[in-house]
Amino acid sequence: MTVKTYLQKYRTELLFNFGFLTILGIAFFLQTIFSDSVWNNSQDSMKPHFIINTFVDRVVAAYLWLLLTPFIIWTSEKIAEKKFSFLGMAVIHSFVGLFFTFIHIPIYSTFVFVAHSVTPLMYVDDFDKIPNIDYGNYVVYSLTRVNHVYRLLYYCIIIAIHFAFDYFRKYSERELRASQLEVQLKETQIRTLHQQLQPHFLFNTLNGISSLMYKNVQAADTMLTYLGDLLRISLERMNVQEVQLKDDIAFIERYLLIEKTRMGERLAVKTNFHTETLDALVPCMMMQPILENAIKHGLGSKLKQGTILASSWHYAEKLFLQIEDDGNGFDLPLEQNLTRGVGIKNTIERLKLLYGNNYSLTFVNKETGGMRVTLSIPFRMQTE
Repeated sequence: MTVKTYLQKYRTELLFNFGFLTILGIAFFLQTIFSDSVWNNSQDSMKPHFIINTFVDRVVAAYLWLLLTPFIIWTSEKIAEKKFSFLGMAVIHSFVGLFFTFIHIPIYSTFVFVAHSVTPLMYVDDFDKIPNIDYGNYVVYSLTRVNHVYRLLYYCIIIAIHFAFDYFRKYSERELRASQLEVQLKETQIRTLHQQLQPHFLFNTLNGISSLMYKNVQAADTMLTYLGDLLRISLERMNVQEVQLKDDIAFIERYLLIEKTRMGERLAVKTNFHTETLDALVPCMMMQPILENAIKHGLGSKLKQGTILASSWHYAEKLFLQIEDDGNGFDLPLEQNLTRGVGIKNTIERLKLLYGNNYSLTFVNKETGGMRVTLSIPFRMQTE
């Protein structure tokens, strides 16, 4: 692991350690001043040089553990890989903690010795008791007189913080993987439903061409040309879940050309798409099965001309798409009509997967005859 990768992974943990060690250093400083002035009745505890010396000593002693933190983290992760029992982990970390304590003391002693050499007033009380001591002897002296339990507390705190952050990291990674798997599953389901629409639409159109071929060969040939255009567009959008409304309109215009060729004057189409909605995102091929349902079940049995009205508008952060016909409407309960065909069932499933509960799709028999289908979805633009 490089230094850059290490800092990226443990940056927050190291910052937290820095803050906690600062608090701990200040706490030990206040505890020392309080104990000297109250319990020992020492007059030196209020002297400026004693306060400064004590503050620097306690804070620097805490900060020096930051130098050891990367090694402590590395060691703890190696120990965790061995899968020891809780008791085994406690015993091992006790010995490892003492080891790092013995590493910390020479580092701390070096700071004290250098600080006193540069500024004799620093640690003057300590060195007055051991005059003319050299560096090596001072390190040995420190190892024999320093409170190891007090330093072991720092190791325990660093380990506790690391375990807490490690648990949080692993929990976040599990949540992220679960979220990614859920998104992948949802995309797969949507793609499957989308692809189911294509053969359904293709077979219905081929059936229409087959029946028309015996009546009007030229019209059937024209329908095949339009069908080729639709298949090309469908293949281009094989893995596309959402498109701009204007692109979906271009698709349904070709579909309507096929239906007009088949039905002739019996089909009239009117549109009222508001300009502000044309760049909004809609599910790919979403309007085609609704139009197909209106033409096949609404106008298919009419001998006279039937009219389809397709419109869109934007209101209160919602995009509304509406398709009306003046046919016969539903002659069966709504639930039975919606479960008869593949197109509408797939449309509802795709809406649930794409928007959850943040959509509505209503089918209403109009009083004047015919059906009104209204779809509302979140209004989102391509740039978002």
